Amino acid sequence: MSGAAGARLNVDILLDVMALSDNPTICRLMRSSRELYHEGPKYLLRRGVRLKKVSSVSSFVMFMKAEQPHRFQFLRRLHISTGCLPPSDACALEQLLINNESHFDIRRLTIDHSEEFFDSSPGLVGAFALIHTVTDLTMSEIGRRASLFLERSRSKLVSADLSMVMRPLPADSEDSDDDDDYDDDAFDATIRNPILQLHNSQDTLKTLSVEWADTDCDLDVLYKERYPNVKTLTLASNELPYTMHYARAYPNLSELTLDVATRELAELGTDIDSFVEHRYVNKLEQMQHGTWERLKAVHGTLIDQFLLGLLCEVEQVHINGNFMDKRMFRSVLATTRPKYVNFQGFDVDLFFDGEFRRLMRGPLLAPVRCFEIMIFFGGMLQPEEVDVPKALDALIQGISQTSITSFGVTLCCFGLQAELGTKKTKAQVELCPAEQYLHDLNFDELAIRIREAVPTLKTVTISLIGHSTRENGFGVYGDDVDYKPDAVESLPLWHAATITHFKIPSFLNKLPFF
Repeated sequence: MSGAAGARLNVDILLDVMALSDNPTICRLMRSSRELYHEGPKYLLRRGVRLKKVSSVSSFVMFMKAEQPHRFQFLRRLHISTGCLPPSDACALEQLLINNESHFDIRRLTIDHSEEFFDSSPGLVGAFALIHTVTDLTMSEIGRRASLFLERSRSKLVSADLSMVMRPLPADSEDSDDDDDYDDDAFDATIRNPILQLHNSQDTLKTLSVEWADTDCDLDVLYKERYPNVKTLTLASNELPYTMHYARAYPNLSELTLDVATRELAELGTDIDSFVEHRYVNKLEQMQHGTWERLKAVHGTLIDQFLLGLLCEVEQVHINGNFMDKRMFRSVLATTRPKYVNFQGFDVDLFFDGEFRRLMRGPLLAPVRCFEIMIFFGGMLQPEEVDVPKALDALIQGISQTSITSFGVTLCCFGLQAELGTKKTKAQVELCPAEQYLHDLNFDELAIRIREAVPTLKTVTISLIGHSTRENGFGVYGDDVDYKPDAVESLPLWHAATITHFKIPSFLNKLPFF
């Protein structure tokens, strides 16, 4: 073998080693030869770059400028969480982007504390807006300056996860000494309005998640923007819902998740008539301007779903606990006509005083083929007040009035644990009566009771999680039915198989309400 061939072989071997090495090892290998120095950035940048400290910005700029523009092609993911930058660092980053705009190939961009970051320099907004390759964008604390970046961005986004600066309450605005933080410009509704901000991605956007969105603009016109490819929309800590805006902007939506902010709900007060009025306005606007033909799934509390006033068929209605009201529930059922209903996270007090039996009575539940429920034990009630047998009796009595063919129940015991998240043997802990009952509960016998009470049932799933002495587990009972993958009847099977892997995060042990 010639010397040149041997050297080539050595380099090839070192490149293979580099491909399997961590970043410090790659950096050391880069110092050993010019060829490895040239190839190293491909491996250093393959998992993206995270700029966590202000001091890392200047190092990043120097690294990217070496052998420019060679290294830019390898940077696909960039995560910035520095907050405000010194003018010199902001200027250096700005010039790097401006001078190499055509060479960057960033696909996933994340900017934490984005308002602080873009406030570092007047030119940062324009410099980042030049990047045209981003498809996945995540930003937090979006205010006036960060909103300008969104509006001016050349990228065609496929997914966006945005968290806006929360609109100040009127009292906060009056008491503030910082006029810039609370002026009309900075907190104008359009600044938190994703329908307007993402206009350049109307043809490409598929998934959108927004916290503190505000689409109730003062303009006396209908939005012209359309996002026909958006299938999944999540609105967290949201304004009071304006259903017509969402239906027009995202006409082909499949799944909607809504979480109205508590302080927004407070504007409606405690009078049920104000909730009914908001729902009526939403229904009226949909009748005047159109709405969806159908939705696959809607997630939210009962109040959220009531306020939406949906007029289209919704295949799956997922109601998050713990609030329940018979009038609201029946109103939602009447207009959405779901095939599947899920009560997600309801406390055991739902089964007292005949409330659950009254909920499940009547013709509005006739279209429902599948019903699921997750029951929390020990949330609203103290563990010693929980009567599990009484709750299960009420559950069975309630669903016995339906003609469902598939049913799933998850028994969540975290609220009964004396020490949350600590698995112990029976000898190590004294169980309260409720936990003792659930420890001894026979799934087979419970499933037989359920099937006898509901003759139409073909499938029953029972899951138990969060018990201090019993392992998470589930059982499936009934006929051997080969459901199609998209059949609503199969959802309890999938949920039962996945929920039993759930473990409470360790940090929750430190929270006062546990």
